[in-house]
Amino acid sequence: MTDRAKLPNLRRMDMNALLTFDALMKTRSATAAAALLHKTQPAISRELARLRRTLDDPLLVVTKGRFTPTERALELHAVVRDALDRIEHALSPPEAFDPAGATGTINIGTGAHIELLLGAPLLQRLRAAAPRLVVRFQSVHGDFIPDDLDAERMDIAIGLFSEVPRRFHAMRLFADRRVCLLSAAHPMARRKRLSLDDLERIKWFAFAQMYGRPTNFDRLLKPRHRDLAFSAYLSGFGITPYVLLETDYATTLPACVAEVHQRHFPLVSIELPEPLRDIEFFMVWSKRQHTSPLHTWVRGEILRVLEERTGAAIPGNSPPRKR
Repeated sequence: MTDRAKLPNLRRMDMNALLTFDALMKTRSATAAAALLHKTQPAISRELARLRRTLDDPLLVVTKGRFTPTERALELHAVVRDALDRIEHALSPPEAFDPAGATGTINIGTGAHIELLLGAPLLQRLRAAAPRLVVRFQSVHGDFIPDDLDAERMDIAIGLFSEVPRRFHAMRLFADRRVCLLSAAHPMARRKRLSLDDLERIKWFAFAQMYGRPTNFDRLLKPRHRDLAFSAYLSGFGITPYVLLETDYATTLPACVAEVHQRHFPLVSIELPEPLRDIEFFMVWSKRQHTSPLHTWVRGEILRVLEERTGAAIPGNSPPRKR
């Protein structure tokens, strides 16, 4: 470690002594400095004496009943005054956050098709309130991978996370059910509900970020000695309805998202077997960013959008099981 890193001169100093020095330089009087700092005059005199010994300079000399600073004192005070102002500013309560002045990029990881529900209204809200803020959506896998949040490549992650490490904040957003979505022309489109046996009769597709990785389906079906095998992996959620319309494939997704697709495309949703049905969405973020005014505001906007789109009151008090 270098001497600069060790700060040897600063370690010999006392913050109170620097405040006393600043008051003396402003008032040029021990009596006035004592009143300014709510100290006694003897206390001010003792601190000045310590400063003189530490810096090996008289700093302030009495001339016609008032202190006159030495060259060293004038040079030192120019730096100390600026440093004290900066420290005071850093320790002050943050100013009220104004999103209109927000800049930079906010990175939001979305899983389980939630971007389809969240994306458009959130972009509209953020654009209206924070026109210089850039919003970047990224796909995330159903199993929570903390690397991106740790490395600050992602600020917020939203998905069906079953476990979240304790070093992150996690908020329950809302509950939904998972459904099967397929074309209205699919041979099984008239079915109201699928059985576990039906799962093996359907061609399923998933998404590229799930390839080669354990899924929620694996965990839920393994105890029942069942499998939901994917024979295709798409590059992104956006092409889901087009692939469904032109093939006899099916996929699974939250019912709230299926309803959005069904408003625009001739698609049908079918209830899945009970073990696969119930799901919960969570929002996760780093503790490092928990008190950031910008991130706090964006998380609040996400909650408002989801409450409007799902009709659910979001309590945010039921975190997923943590490692």
